[in-house]
Formats: sequence, structure tokens, C-alpha cells
Amino acid sequence: MAQDGTGLPVRLHDLLLALAGRVDDDALAQAREMLAVSELDRAVDHVVGCLIAGRIPVRAEEREELGALLGEVRSDPLLADRLLAVETLPHVRHRFTSESDPTKDLADVLGRTASALPDVRSVRCTWRSSPAGATPGPLPQRVVLVDIGPKGFPTATAYRLDTVLRKAGIRASVEVLTVGKPMNEYHAAASSSSREVYFPSAPLGAKGEAPDNAAWFDGEVRDKAPVIEPEPVPADDNQNGSTKSRRGRDEAFEAIQPFPPKPVKRTAARDQAQKGEPAPPAAPEQQTPPPPPPPPPVTPPPAPKAAPAPPPVVPVAPPVAPPPALPEDSPFSRAEVTMELNPEDLAALQAALADGQAPASVNLPPTVDAKLSDRERALLQQLHEELAQREQQTWPGGAEYVNGVPKPNNGKFS
Repeated sequence: MAQDGTGLPVRLHDLLLALAGRVDDDALAQAREMLAVSELDRAVDHVVGCLIAGRIPVRAEEREELGALLGEVRSDPLLADRLLAVETLPHVRHRFTSESDPTKDLADVLGRTASALPDVRSVRCTWRSSPAGATPGPLPQRVVLVDIGPKGFPTATAYRLDTVLRKAGIRASVEVLTVGKPMNEYHAAASSSSREVYFPSAPLGAKGEAPDNAAWFDGEVRDKAPVIEPEPVPADDNQNGSTKSRRGRDEAFEAIQPFPPKPVKRTAARDQAQKGEPAPPAAPEQQTPPPPPPPPPVTPPPAPKAAPAPPPVVPVAPPVAPPPALPEDSPFSRAEVTMELNPEDLAALQAALADGQAPASVNLPPTVDAKLSDRERALLQQLHEELAQREQQTWPGGAEYVNGVPKPNNGKFS
């Protein structure tokens, strides 16, 4: 078992073949399953553990190979020192027989899977009636020998066939051998007393090779996609083109389209024109009677005219005598005369405001009233009214204090 550049999975698979007949069949099947799913570290630890626990003897080169495998999967290489290494293995002669037809029901179970796996040359089967390993299973044990070519994958082939047999309820030990490699004593004895399994539904090639169209995966082989070739388009004889030539171009274009064209609504006249039948005469159009004229608009009766309103009566103010003109040399102006009140008039105005009377009831002296114009009288009247309103709104009826002093009542301090 020299390390000649062979991959780690293949080296471990060859080691499992060398241990066949010394290790029990279930332990080898579990190691092959871990190897097929790329759990190499678990597979190596599992094999070393079975050898140490069962005190199964191994050769010196086998122990060296197991130590190298433990180091490559980052496990403890010192576990290989605990293996029972011997110079010569004890001779164990296994008994194989094929009397009770070991190939029964295997053709239907393995036919589809074996034809799908790559480079499967032959499948043979036999019965083993001798125990194997420290904890052997029930006897007799069915042994399936599979021969593959250089293009095959031994680890995947062993796992797939073993899985198919277990699902079908068939207990067997699957051993995958590569054509051209020497067999050990165990496999040579099993091969000499085995029967070949024939697959009538998917036969192998004449030389034992799988057919060319077989796929390596377990599944149906799909047919090739049809290739649609466009029809040749004839040359156009007419310069202006014809309906037939255009139709040929359309059909050729539709043939090379990846998706079918959208349906076009066809009319009866177009179908008959393509078939060469005369089109039926068109039905005469029914004349639609003109719509009736609209009714004349209804004019509402005129509304009765309202009597004219009488003109407003404007009271005529009595003529006011103009104020006497002041001499030009008088030192007093009109504004000074207007705004100046004598002490008697000022006292009368203050008394009227103190009594709460309306300013309109204040009677000015005739001398002062005669000096005022109409505009000045109106302004004075408006000023008096505003002052009266402020007086009535400012002072409430209750007693209130401002800065500790009672508010005046009706303009008077108590």
C-alpha cells in the first residue's frame, strides 16, 4: 500500500477491500458510507477503532498506512501503535456457494441504478456461509461483487448499490473491484463461486461496458431537445411581391421564433379570400332615420314691472348765518377764538360731565356757538358722544379700589 500519488478516498477504499473477511460486514458498510459523503476523518477513526476493539491482526504495512491516514485527516497518529501487527496473517478459509440462486430479485432492484452508474462492467453475486469479524452477523451472507472500469468511481458505486439494496430490504455486502487490479484471496474465492446478474431492461455493452448514452447519475435519461430548422424561402419572382411569397416568409419566420406568435383575429372575408371563394355580397346598410328636431325653447312670461320707488325726502337744514368777520388788524385768529372758553362756559361744561348728562344736552353760550362752523359743531358733538360712552363703560357699579383709593362713583370721589 505505497503512497504513489493516489487520492485519500481511493487509498481508504483499497484498505477496506483488504480488510474484507476480517472486519464484520456492517462496520465495513458504515465506513464506506462515511467515505462516500466525504467524512474521511470519521471513516479512518471508525476503522481504527474496530481493529483495536476486536483485536484484529493487521500486517506491518497496513499499520503504517493507517498511521499515515490518521495524520492526513488530522487525527492522532499514535493510535496506530495500539494496533495488533503481525508478520503473517492467520489463514482463515471462507466458504462461498451459489446453489440457492443468490441473484434472485437483484436484476429488478439493481438494473436501473447499475445502468446509470459510470463504467460498470459486470455485477456478480454469491453466498458466504462463514462468519467474518469479531461480531459477525447472520449467515449466510450475500456478497455482491461489482467490476468497474477506470472511468468509474468505486466509493460512490459501492454506496449507491448498498443504499438501493437496503431500501429494497436485501441485506448484502457490496464489494467494488477495479478491473486490472489484483484480487486478494477473499475476493478470488468469492468470484470463483459467484453468478452474474443480468439486466434485461437495461443490458450492458457487448464488452461489458455501459452504453454510451447511459448517465452516471440515478435518473432517467432525457431525450435530446428537438432542433427546428427553418424552411427555405423561395425567391420572389414578382417585384411588387405576392400574397403567397409573403405567407412563406411569415411561416419561415414563425418556425425559428423561440415562442409562438400571438394569435391574430381572422375574419370570414379574409379566410374566403385565401381559399379562393368569392366573398358574399355585403348586406345593404339600413338607413337610420334622422333624429326629430328639438322643440322650440319655452320663453317665460315677462315679470310685472315694479312701481318706481318715491325719491327719498331729504330734510333741508335752515340756513345758518355766517360768523361775523373779524377785522384784519385783530391779533386773535379763528382757531384761538374757537378753542377759547371763558371760565363760566368751562365750569358749565365740567358740571354737565360730572352729572353724567349726555354731551348733546350741553348748551353752549350763544357767543361761542356763533363762532363755530358746521364742521366744528359736528366734531364737537362726536367728541362729546365718545366721552360719554367711555364714561359709562369704564366705571362699574360696585366699589373698587385703585392704589388703595376707591374709584370715583359716577365721576365723583366719595
